[in-house]
Amino acid sequence: MILKWIKRLLPTGQNREKEREQLQAITQKASLAMQRYSECSEEIKSKIEQNHIARHLIYDKGGNGEHAHN
Repeated sequence: MILKWIKRLLPTGQNREKEREQLQAITQKASLAMQRYSECSEEIKSKIEQNHIARHLIYDKGGNGEHAHN
């Protein structure tokens, strides 16, 4: 009886295939989102350099919590 209950909880071949397809779709969406973010980030960096506004930005140099002005 316990074995039948365990078998019901385990995904069937069809369910495993659906789960694999869903995971693949999610992975692909995440990959596309990261690619778009990277492209937008590069575009923003380019615009900052083109417009010479980097000197007006305040940024954190790292783990010490100090801010630097460009």
